[in-house]
Amino acid sequence: MNSKLLSFLEEIKAQGNMSKAAQALFVTQPYISRVIKNAEVNFGVKLIDRSSHPIQLTYAGERLLAFLQEENRLRANLDREMTHLSQFKYGHLTIASNEVVTNDLYKPVLVRFYNKYPNIHAQITRMTSRDAEKRLLSGTLDFFIGHALQSHKVEYKPIAQLPLVLIIPETSKLYDPDKVFLNYEDLDLTKLSGEEFIGTPQEDNYQRLVTSFLNDIGVSAEISVEVPDLHLASDLALEHVGAIITPEPFANPRRLTDEQKKHINVIEIPTDVLTANFGISFIKNKQTSEPVTDLLNIISEYVEEYVPKR
Repeated sequence: MNSKLLSFLEEIKAQGNMSKAAQALFVTQPYISRVIKNAEVNFGVKLIDRSSHPIQLTYAGERLLAFLQEENRLRANLDREMTHLSQFKYGHLTIASNEVVTNDLYKPVLVRFYNKYPNIHAQITRMTSRDAEKRLLSGTLDFFIGHALQSHKVEYKPIAQLPLVLIIPETSKLYDPDKVFLNYEDLDLTKLSGEEFIGTPQEDNYQRLVTSFLNDIGVSAEISVEVPDLHLASDLALEHVGAIITPEPFANPRRLTDEQKKHINVIEIPTDVLTANFGISFIKNKQTSEPVTDLLNIISEYVEEYVPKR
């Protein structure tokens, strides 16, 4: 029950709305309300301030949430330690990345790492920045590769600035049928206002970065298609479904087919105008072992080859 109560309190705090929290967790609102009410009766305190809009955790609710997060972190550490003692020479690593990281980076990193540490059990997964931050704080994630996170409890080691490109379809006012690659300085990007863009969930830090940039240059983008990850979003843009700002590796000329080149333009965004931060996040007080240190160094080295040079 503690794990459910933890998830419910975290999502209520994030959403400020019981119905939205239920939707995000794929449960019913009455079920969340019942679990919260039972906990309030059990502890004899109010956990949710239902009179505020949006609803908020009370002081008692905040304290209980902090306790449950710490309990979950300790449980995860215990599980990893038991795994270390019973099965593996070094232990278990859980690594996540957002959609900016492609298999082109993961493959050489993992091959080199496992050549040196073949007995380590590692779990590799993808998730949004928001989910990664929650799992790092709860102790169920060791490292996140991607954009910087916001919590002061998370250490961030910057590795590179990832160049970005703007992909526009043939339906755009800016489209030039005689070229594939256009110069950023020659374009009036405000003409993109009102045009259809492909986006990822707004809670992801990358999408927030892109939305903020477009707003700053006077572009009100219409998100016509929202998909779970940047890989799919970029592939749809290459099939001229809509416009997108995406990391340059996703629009590498070697990836583009002759047919795709007939229907899109690609614009390199100057790195002094906009880039995506790229690095490794982990909990500040995490004990650093030799395999962990080696993994950080290997990732840093390969990123030098992965990130396009302008």
